[in-house]
Amino acid sequence: MLKKLALAAVAAGALAAVRKRSSGKAEADLWHEATKGPDAISTPTTR
Repeated sequence: MLKKLALAAVAAGALAAVRKRSSGKAEADLWHEATKGPDAISTPTTR
């Protein structure tokens, strides 16, 4: 029972990491698209 619980916790952690990484990439892609071109204003925010 403890092994199943540990496996579920590891799987949930991996899923959370993958989702966080993919959302970060989507954010970076949007930022790149918004700041490219001759009329773009680049003012990145720091977090």
